[in-house]
Amino acid sequence: MEEEKLEGEINFGKEKREHPRVPMSVPVRYRILSSEDATKALNRTFDADSILMDFKEGETINVSKTGILMYTNEEVPVKSFVVINMHISIPGISCNCKALAEIIRREKAMDASKYFYKVALKFHKILHHNLKNYKYMNLNELLNIKEELK
Repeated sequence: MEEEKLEGEINFGKEKREHPRVPMSVPVRYRILSSEDATKALNRTFDADSILMDFKEGETINVSKTGILMYTNEEVPVKSFVVINMHISIPGISCNCKALAEIIRREKAMDASKYFYKVALKFHKILHHNLKNYKYMNLNELLNIKEELK
């Protein structure tokens, strides 16, 4: 039995995760936080813009409600915290997202000639987003749009 696909629906394939990963290649600006800055960021708000004045760049492989997988050339330490900034755009919706995330995995990128590492990040705080058109959504809702279209 074929599933009816709605116009504009994102096809996740046979994803079995609670929060499906959306394949998406967008530039990511990030900065690794010192342990002191990470503790401050986890316990209260902080100025992401000033932190991101000095940044490195990577590129997403996929995005979910709970984190991203991205390419980078920097050997980022596992369990470190980063501030990220990325622009997500799907038909009709645009989102500029800043988040506090933890590096949960790092491995050599064998499949990318431009980058040396694949890094998995888990979101801890979504710091900022703005959306244009349609309705106001937070990042979790944006990445869960398939469920809303049903």
